[in-house]
Amino acid sequence: MKRNRRYKPGEVAPSSGIYRVEHELHGLMHEATLLKQNLFPRCRECGDGVRFRLLRSVDGRHLLPFRSSTILEEFQASPSIPSMKAAS
Repeated sequence: MKRNRRYKPGEVAPSSGIYRVEHELHGLMHEATLLKQNLFPRCRECGDGVRFRLLRSVDGRHLLPFRSSTILEEFQASPSIPSMKAAS
């Protein structure tokens, strides 16, 4: 897994860790913790125009699961498109 790889909403997080969140539309940059095998979330404002880059892997036992916030919301797969998480 490359640390410079950028992930899109709906892709499966390859490891538990702290990810830099980069928003294309409004330029907001922040960090989020995500657990391995969870789907990367969408932005409430720019939708799928957000990317995630792993900053630091951490032991998932010490992280709280992702919850929707004022900025990010859980990825909901469309009924016609199977979830990538379900496919793994």
